Amino acid sequence: MSEILSSGRRRLPAIWLAVFAFALWLAPAAQAQPFNAWLTLTGPANGYVNVPSVAALNPVSAFTLEGWVNVTDLGGCSNIVGKNYQQAWWVGICGTTLRSYLKGTASLKDGGTLPAGQWTHFAVVYDGVTRKHYINGEVVLSVSDTGSLPATGDPLQIGSDVKYPNHTPHGAINEVRLWNVARTQDQIRSTINVPINTAQPGLVAVWSLQATANDVVGGHNGVLTGSGVGYLNFPAGPPCSGSTVNQLCLQGRFLITTTFRTATTPGPSDGTAHVVFAGPNSGVFWFFSSDNWEVMVKAINACSLNSRYWIYSAATTDRFYRMEVFDTKAFQNKVYFNYAGPPAPAVTDSSAFATCP
Repeated sequence: MSEILSSGRRRLPAIWLAVFAFALWLAPAAQAQPFNAWLTLTGPANGYVNVPSVAALNPVSAFTLEGWVNVTDLGGCSNIVGKNYQQAWWVGICGTTLRSYLKGTASLKDGGTLPAGQWTHFAVVYDGVTRKHYINGEVVLSVSDTGSLPATGDPLQIGSDVKYPNHTPHGAINEVRLWNVARTQDQIRSTINVPINTAQPGLVAVWSLQATANDVVGGHNGVLTGSGVGYLNFPAGPPCSGSTVNQLCLQGRFLITTTFRTATTPGPSDGTAHVVFAGPNSGVFWFFSSDNWEVMVKAINACSLNSRYWIYSAATTDRFYRMEVFDTKAFQNKVYFNYAGPPAPAVTDSSAFATCP
């Protein structure tokens, strides 16, 4: 594979570290991801998920592959999902760069950063005219690309590729989705932090990787292959005990952190929000100065209404920000994004956490 070769950690109390040391070794960023359990990989020559080939795994005229990753490239490039990069499609990480092949060796495209130590959503989209890369719902590459997509009889592999074995990344992968349609930016954003487990138009497969390699919508089930691969989710642990300068603790269980980006152009966050006010149920963050308040967020106990905890927020900013809400009792996480440009809309997530009581 000469073409390839040429080219917000969650803070845990000290008492947890010994208990979860092995788990942290498998998944270097300890924060939970939006969808509970996830696939862990140790790479570079260890295990992966193998999915037998069927025609549906070879989209012809349009393509979307998306998922959540927290992976580190262990040299050259590392596979995220592949189906024979020499003839068909492949998505991986080279250093910290998102790379895709859609039509074999000559179709290499680079675009977008997958930062180490942070869960990041990626999407590669093709509509027969243009190929796009998305990072966390933002377009980071858009190039002309035409023609039908070739098919192969090779298996689909998560964490590997039949023509590029022994290049598994180190880290974790979750909620891998394959579509035979080109999803729009609005469609990608609408389900970026919501698991999909029912059939939808154009949806071929969802490997949710919730302690199984099964496809939860299309029946294209995979199996763990090799060693050093498994599933990880955290058991319940001590709740948060109070807010700090950079994080809110609401209702004694929801730990909330926010990062932001100064520039309007896509890219990683470059700042950490600070707490200007913290109450038991709500609080306020500032980005640039303590008297310039940016985001108010609150947690609502609605267990008696719909057996959920709700997360609401309102903002007075047009900057990109990423807000993570972590349930320290149930070890579940939600990530909310605001995109640069228009004024930030409110978040009214009345189904955020099914973790009552």
